[in-house]
Amino acid sequence: MIDRRFGLLGDPVAHSLSPRMYRAAFAHLQIPASYEAHRVPRGDDEGVRRTMRNLAAVGGGNVTVPHKEVAARWLDARTTEVEHTGACNCFWLDEQGRLAGDNTDVTGFLAAAADLEGLQLDGGAVLLIGAGGAARAVAAACASAGVRRMDVWNRSAGRAESLVSELGLSGIASVIREPEFSSETYDLVVNATSLGLERTDPLPLAMEAGRFRYAFDLVYGPGGTEWTRHASAAGIVSIDGLSMLLNQAVLSLERWFGELPDREGVVRAMWKEAGGPVTS
Repeated sequence: MIDRRFGLLGDPVAHSLSPRMYRAAFAHLQIPASYEAHRVPRGDDEGVRRTMRNLAAVGGGNVTVPHKEVAARWLDARTTEVEHTGACNCFWLDEQGRLAGDNTDVTGFLAAAADLEGLQLDGGAVLLIGAGGAARAVAAACASAGVRRMDVWNRSAGRAESLVSELGLSGIASVIREPEFSSETYDLVVNATSLGLERTDPLPLAMEAGRFRYAFDLVYGPGGTEWTRHASAAGIVSIDGLSMLLNQAVLSLERWFGELPDREGVVRAMWKEAGGPVTS
């Protein structure tokens, strides 16, 4: 019998591995709960509020593109990460019955970036592509890790400028408009846009060897993404967003259920379901 119900809000959302991963975690923990994807069309702010409230009343959920900033505005109680980034990817009802939310993407990004052996964010230079909710989490994470310089490029320069000012990053971050013509070099380039979710999408950025040491695509796919394969062909060490998806998901489970009795077992179960390499 299903006791609690959880879900993911987004648009698009059918591609997401989250339902399978969370179901694997629930099965491993022997928790009678379900997890489903809920497509809420872009621009339907009221639909975001209603779906969050309905799910929180019976369990909780997650938020993905393009609703993370909208979700943050509907919360009654926010963690420091939500206050700082203005974005929410995890929600539930707290003990006072308030709609509470967190941004587990911040810690999830840093945990996944550790998979890039040799990458040093402290004192490094980062090119961030995008200015939405995911980009805000990456920017906050990079700032907390001590990056020396962060260039932000977005289709709308105004949104990029808002990201820099609202996150208080003017001391290290700058908005650039044409990175393909820049002569700057970077330790890390991050795609925090939705480009790559559709097979017909163009690459977020064409890269050449020598300008970038590492590339991190928040989009994920079987065997990586078109962009990570493009990076690898240019000799750039790259990862897609699967590790970040898993890391932020484990943190979400801890927000909903508290300390997990077998955290390592949960990670293995979710990783296996997502198609990642399984180690003993």
